[in-house]
Amino acid sequence: MQPDIGAVCRSHLEFMKWADNIAYSALTQTPHEHLVQDRSSSFKSLFDTLTHVYRGELVWFRRVQGEQDAKLADMDSPPDLGSLGQRWTGLHQGWIEWARSHTPENWQQPLIFHTAQGEECRLPFWQIALHVVNHGSYHRGQVATMLRQAGAKPTGTDLLTFYRTR
Repeated sequence: MQPDIGAVCRSHLEFMKWADNIAYSALTQTPHEHLVQDRSSSFKSLFDTLTHVYRGELVWFRRVQGEQDAKLADMDSPPDLGSLGQRWTGLHQGWIEWARSHTPENWQQPLIFHTAQGEECRLPFWQIALHVVNHGSYHRGQVATMLRQAGAKPTGTDLLTFYRTR
């Protein structure tokens, strides 16, 4: 029996919102100098890394909304942590409403989009949703490491922890 991919995607997008909120909350408790300190990671600082997660979620959301040429380089970065929190709330809600609007057949339909290099790609919506969730998990792991470097103890954002809290 095949799992209901729509239910899986909706659950994982709820997980993304939950985990992003935990990471964001940790940064609100972090002194500003630690937020912007260069940590020599994929992205310079804690704030830059979490902003990248947001921008990745935003570019893919715009693509699933029909903006097939949306590019990460064109996504605005929130100027500060407060702005990031405000923008992210609406984006998370957008993802969840988008996922709820899909029928089982919709999840299999391809999204046609263009890469930053202009290459046309086609991926089913379910793969896009799971990619966005996975991308955030990868970078939230970096945020957890940087928080430890700053002397903080990050709250876990594992998928199993999410499942156990539900």
